[in-house]
Amino acid sequence: MPNLTPDWRALCASGFIATVLHGTAHAALPTAPLLRCFATYAGSTQAVESGVTADPYSVEAVDIGGRFTFKAVMVGTPDKVDYIKLYAYLQRRDKDIPIHQATYLPPFKAALTPLNHLYAGDVERELQYHCTLQGATP
Repeated sequence: MPNLTPDWRALCASGFIATVLHGTAHAALPTAPLLRCFATYAGSTQAVESGVTADPYSVEAVDIGGRFTFKAVMVGTPDKVDYIKLYAYLQRRDKDIPIHQATYLPPFKAALTPLNHLYAGDVERELQYHCTLQGATP
């Protein structure tokens, strides 16, 4: 049996206590809901993140490869998400054309969506996306 000095035991015990306290304090912190979507076009993937908002019209659509725009909207409060809406548009010279809209209502799963494949345009360009949700209570 190894002969540990009291100083070593004290260091081990204080490290253990600090780890436990740090873990407890960290676990107790509330997290705001975060909607994270990954949109892929032409082999390039872009992350689109959205926090909770009371005004869905203030959320901006994000350019995806110069061919699509994608908008992820999470409406509610930090304590309760009312709904999530996802929009995809095909970019045209004069205006964007809506090609997809999905609505999700509670209870939510962490893996919010499956991998979706959207096809649009004259040559059927493909946009893929999937989304996850963190910090929302079911």
